[in-house]
Amino acid sequence: MDKLGSSPFTWCEFDAMGNVLNGGAERIMDLVQKADAQDLVVVSHGWKNERPDAQKLYSELWLHTVAALRRIPPERIIVCGIMWPATQYRTAMDEDAFSQPDGGGAASVHGAGPVRDLTDEELEEVLKDNKDLFSASATALLDAARATAEGITGARAQSLVEAAKPLMSVNGIDDELIQDVNPYLNAEDYQLFVSVLVDPPSRGVQGTVGGVQGLGDAAGQRLAGPRAAVARFLNQLTYFEMKRRAGVVGAGLASSVLSKLDPGERKLRLHLVGHSFGARLVTAAAAALPPTVRVDFFSLTLLQGAFSHNALARSFGAGLTGAFSDVVGRPSGPIAMTYTHNDLACTLAYALASRLSWDMATSIGDANDPFGAMGANGAQHLADGDLAPAATMGTAAGDQRDRFKLVCGKVNGFRADDFVVQTDTTDAHNNVANPTVGLLLAAVIEAGPGVP
Repeated sequence: MDKLGSSPFTWCEFDAMGNVLNGGAERIMDLVQKADAQDLVVVSHGWKNERPDAQKLYSELWLHTVAALRRIPPERIIVCGIMWPATQYRTAMDEDAFSQPDGGGAASVHGAGPVRDLTDEELEEVLKDNKDLFSASATALLDAARATAEGITGARAQSLVEAAKPLMSVNGIDDELIQDVNPYLNAEDYQLFVSVLVDPPSRGVQGTVGGVQGLGDAAGQRLAGPRAAVARFLNQLTYFEMKRRAGVVGAGLASSVLSKLDPGERKLRLHLVGHSFGARLVTAAAAALPPTVRVDFFSLTLLQGAFSHNALARSFGAGLTGAFSDVVGRPSGPIAMTYTHNDLACTLAYALASRLSWDMATSIGDANDPFGAMGANGAQHLADGDLAPAATMGTAAGDQRDRFKLVCGKVNGFRADDFVVQTDTTDAHNNVANPTVGLLLAAVIEAGPGVP
């Protein structure tokens, strides 16, 4: 039996279609039945992860979680590490272009910094990402991409969009993803549609976003030109596929693994934990989890979630419903999430990639942005009864293990400006395996009844 620290550990690997590979489900069942454990923690990585990256994330996060546990011995907690085929998603294509005007106010993607197109070598790196991701349909797509990168014409742009359409099927996907791809599927003026990606129009960023991020007055380098346009287009396809795939794998996790849990006469507490697109994965699993699953307690922890901040809303906008609107209230334990504008991947890259038509919104990344991310702003448009009281969301003096006060059955949002931060070794988006996040996860695991 493998260990993560002193906790029983196993991998559970999925393919892109949500199928469990290499006996992962059976290993979990065996541990649940044989290990002297009362809790099962299932944790998922996000984008651009290989197994060593996932192993590092899980090991470091669990190390800090165990250090904060008070009442449950780690030997009695099974940890399952999800491995799913996430791929490189280039979050930094336009982040550096944002700058704050000398007069203050909202930052803009059109600063005074240098402008350049991608080199041929840089474009080939993007093409390689898509060749690996879309192997079955890659030839036509990459041929059209290379032709369009030589110079955008209406015919080339149309060929590129048509080659991409098979990768954007809306069959069986949720409303959030349909909204993402509709501009592509309905596009008629292909030259206008794709050429707008060559030199993206000015996009305002609210001053509160720029202030938190410390964008300052210096304009960063801005990418413009046909190769940059093609790279943006392909990067958005990657973004869409990772969101779609996270939902498919999450549903597979629920149907092929979690729904079959059989702890016998023992009570079992289940905790789903996800980072980035992995937060969408475990939310999809929570949505698909049948009410007959044999767990005594169920929690959900979303660390810098790379999916819509409206995903949990029962209603928002003009009669819209969140993709996972039925999740709130299903876990008997807390739904806990971290969010901060320090996270450029969620605040800027996610919000930019969601605008496949580049024709909406005046403020990018904040709570008023219809394309904002959970990891930037927390859950939006929830009913008052779905949210934990604000008094539970402060910090505690004295013992830091009391920092996170959780309400079971509610959404507990924690603004993470002071602990999900950029460091010398990682950006903020990936800084979710630190001691403070460990405190939060420990608090979630030990929340609710049934803990000694």
